[in-house]
Amino acid sequence: EEEGSGQRGWEQDSEEDDFFSAEDAEHGKKGRGQQNETKKKSKHAPKETRINRRPVSVVREIPGLVVRDRDGDGDSGLFGNRDVRFDTALGKSVDYEVVRKQYSFLDGYREKEIAEMEKILKNKKLLSRMDESEVADIKYKLQSTRSKLEALKKKDREKEALKVYLREHKNDNNGKFLTRAEKRKVLLVDRFEHMNSKQQTKSIERKRKRKLGKEMRALEFSGAR
Repeated sequence: EEEGSGQRGWEQDSEEDDFFSAEDAEHGKKGRGQQNETKKKSKHAPKETRINRRPVSVVREIPGLVVRDRDGDGDSGLFGNRDVRFDTALGKSVDYEVVRKQYSFLDGYREKEIAEMEKILKNKKLLSRMDESEVADIKYKLQSTRSKLEALKKKDREKEALKVYLREHKNDNNGKFLTRAEKRKVLLVDRFEHMNSKQQTKSIERKRKRKLGKEMRALEFSGAR
C-alpha cells in the first residue's frame, strides 16, 4: 500500500514537473522573442515620432487658377489645373511688341556680354590658364547670345517693314491686312536691302541658278513628251 501511494506521488510529481517545464519553455520562447525585438532596436536608430500634420498641396493656391475634376472622384490631380496666365485658349498671354519694348534694355546687356566674351577669347594669356571645357562654354555662350540678339533685331526689323508697307499702301488693301504672299514679298525685299554687297551678289547668283534649274527641268520634261 505504501508502495502504491509512493508510485502515485511520483507520477503526480512528474506531471507537475512536465507542466512547469512546458510553461518555462513557453516563457523562454516569449522571453527570447522580446530579447530579439529589443536587440533590433539600436540606440543609434532614429527616434520614431508621429506627425499629425495636414498634407501640403502640390499646386499652391493662385488667384484665377481653375481646378477641374476630370475623373469625378474629387481629386483634381496635377494635370487637372489650368492657369489663366499661360492658357492660349483665353487669348495671347503677352503682346510681343509690348514685352519687347519693356525689355529692350536687355539688348544693351547682351551686347556688353558679347564684347566681354570676345575680349576673353582674344586674350591668349588668359586662355592658357583656363580649361578646355571653360573655353568651350564661353564659345557656346557667345554664339548663342549673338544668335539670339540677331534674331530679335531681325524680327523687329521685319515688323517695322510690314508697318511701313501698310502705311504706304493703306488705300490698296484697306490699310489693315496683308496676304501671306504679300508679307513674303515685303520681307524678302527688306532682307535684300539689309544685305551687304557680297551677300547681295551671292543671293542674286543663287536665285539665277535656281531659275536656270527650273528652266532646264521644264525643257527636259517637254523633250520627254
